[in-house]
Amino acid sequence: MYARVIQFPLKAESITDAINYFESTVGPALKELDGFKNSRMLTNSTTNRGLMVTIWASEAQRQAAESSGFLTNILKQMSSYFDGPPSVDYYEVNVQVA
Repeated sequence: MYARVIQFPLKAESITDAINYFESTVGPALKELDGFKNSRMLTNSTTNRGLMVTIWASEAQRQAAESSGFLTNILKQMSSYFDGPPSVDYYEVNVQVA
């Protein structure tokens, strides 16, 4: 499995709206993508930072979701909640405990 981790600074007044948008819009859209396994959005209201972690069955499926414009569109739609540019990193999932 493969992970995409997006880190982003949040506007303090937008944290709740960002969470609601992720839950109501991003989450359901992710479920429709081939190879999607799961996703989490984490926020820290003390530092106004957030993470979106998305797990994919294969690297090819993760890349396909991005080349379709899905990621670019989501980041654009969420940009009003951000207090600076997000950073995107990629990882191989070596251990998962459920």
